[in-house]
Amino acid sequence: MHYLSRCLLVFVLLAAPITLALSQDRETLDIFVLDTEGGEAVLYIAPTGEAMMYDTGRPENFNRILALIQQEQVQVLDYVIVSHYHGDHVGNGGNLPRLPVRNIRQLLDHGPYTTELRPQNRTLFERYMTVRNMAKARRAVPGEKLSFGAVEAYVLASSGERISEPLPNAGAPNPLCSNHVPKTDIRAVENDEVVSVVVRYGDFSFLELGDMIWNHEERLVCPNNLLGTVDVYHTSGHGAHWGSNPVMVHAVQPRAAVMNNGDPKGGDTLTFETLRSSPRLEDVWQAHLSTQNATARDNSPEDYIANLDGSPGHTGHYIKISARPDGSFTVTNNRNGFTKEYPATNPSR
Repeated sequence: MHYLSRCLLVFVLLAAPITLALSQDRETLDIFVLDTEGGEAVLYIAPTGEAMMYDTGRPENFNRILALIQQEQVQVLDYVIVSHYHGDHVGNGGNLPRLPVRNIRQLLDHGPYTTELRPQNRTLFERYMTVRNMAKARRAVPGEKLSFGAVEAYVLASSGERISEPLPNAGAPNPLCSNHVPKTDIRAVENDEVVSVVVRYGDFSFLELGDMIWNHEERLVCPNNLLGTVDVYHTSGHGAHWGSNPVMVHAVQPRAAVMNNGDPKGGDTLTFETLRSSPRLEDVWQAHLSTQNATARDNSPEDYIANLDGSPGHTGHYIKISARPDGSFTVTNNRNGFTKEYPATNPSR
């Protein structure tokens, strides 16, 4: 055999086990809640490598998404969901072709329109539309199930509509509904259109409502709780008081909450109070220390906060959830490596 051919053969034989080992390293559903300064971008990677990204963060935080995609060696994004067209959620929609992935198999959103036509709210939407028009994009439909590997994502709401039938093992009457006090969200009507999902891996469940507003949250759990219980709740609206309706939060009974707040955005005292009074809640994990909308006492201990520095240009740290099909999971603070284990509780919710 020619010397060069022998060298190539040896290289292939040595490289093959390495590639196989990389594909078998992951044993959990890994969920990365990135720091997008009060925006949102969440990367889900199934144990077998399939991946989904929910929202794209602000354009100035693109390098954080890029670095994570490279770090985790994501080759294909099976789904990208853009929840709605505010700049802190659709901000990198126009940058999706810059990601070092071979393919984005399916792009979903609430539809090819925006409800806010002011120029300052339209620019990033219009950049995203150039990508959407070229991609295999479609509207997410409430009630549909998206699968990537052994992970399932159920669409709960889209374009102002919501599910009418309960998720599997959900649907019990909610005695908390009489406590609901309607609240009018005067900020922006685009939040009415948000695409929301719940992600399940075996007995583990992660609730991702995006910027769903107070009154819409109530409709998902009243008169019957269509969601059942969840293990982790990613706080709606960045932990601001426009979301996290206690009628919903206390009905789904999360064991842990992750708040994608910024230093000056979200993280309201009222939301902390709602979370900590929920029946099963053990911990609140925060993307940022909340300094303007909450007191020092409201914030979690520093080990549970990914970013203590809110100054421009700071290193953005993420929160990682590693979930197992028995319902157990681990949460890790990327800033300091602090982790907490949450053992399995009730199987087959």
